[in-house]
Amino acid sequence: MNNLSGFNLFAQLRNRFKAVLGSFTAAISVFACGAVMTFVLAPNQAILAYKVSRMPMMTAQSVESIAAGGDILITGYLIGGAPTPSLPEFIAYTEDTWKVTVTQDDNGNDNTPSGSWSRVQTVFPELTLEMNGAPVLIRASNSASLSGSLHEKVVDGNGILQADYEGQPLHDGASLYRGFASGDLITILGKKASVGGVIPNQVFGGDRVSFEEYQRNLASSYLVMGVAFMLCSPLVLVIGILAALFGRKK
Repeated sequence: MNNLSGFNLFAQLRNRFKAVLGSFTAAISVFACGAVMTFVLAPNQAILAYKVSRMPMMTAQSVESIAAGGDILITGYLIGGAPTPSLPEFIAYTEDTWKVTVTQDDNGNDNTPSGSWSRVQTVFPELTLEMNGAPVLIRASNSASLSGSLHEKVVDGNGILQADYEGQPLHDGASLYRGFASGDLITILGKKASVGGVIPNQVFGGDRVSFEEYQRNLASSYLVMGVAFMLCSPLVLVIGILAALFGRKK
């Protein structure tokens, strides 16, 4: 009996030590994420925002005169056909899938299902940007980022599990499409292609003024979130240690 009690005590101490160690790991991870946001992402984004604000206004003619590899920032109306027949409203879009998971509490009971979006693909075919009646060829690029004012379409899935998205239940496997329609006002940041046209890096729904503001706000967001993460890391550590030391015994 004494041996069994000693074994149980040792097991409890070992489990609590693992929990404390896990708290340290979690706190360090939170602090590291905050440090990356504060000292890497925020400065880099601020530099990009400044660079964008200093780039000259460009016309279709000036795009033609730029050497291959040169930076390009242009605004116009995106024109093209739908690359996917089942999505006639989109000429360029991102696709995400809804993944629903169910965790369990300490008593083994199921928690409320939660869902998250996972990127499947970006579809950006060769399109045309109309700039004051002059066309500029925009090359296909499935690595371009799409942001700004985007059209959105949600198609429910057929999975058994479901979780709320913006107040509405969505089944596992649902799809979210966000992108542009033909005729949308677009600002594109990219490079001049060696074979002509523009290779898009960022495709923003809106005018240049809105795009510049978006870049500045993104830099500020990285800084605020980074500082918040670093400040919260000690709290994560303290709460984790208290839960490990004084939590209910299983």
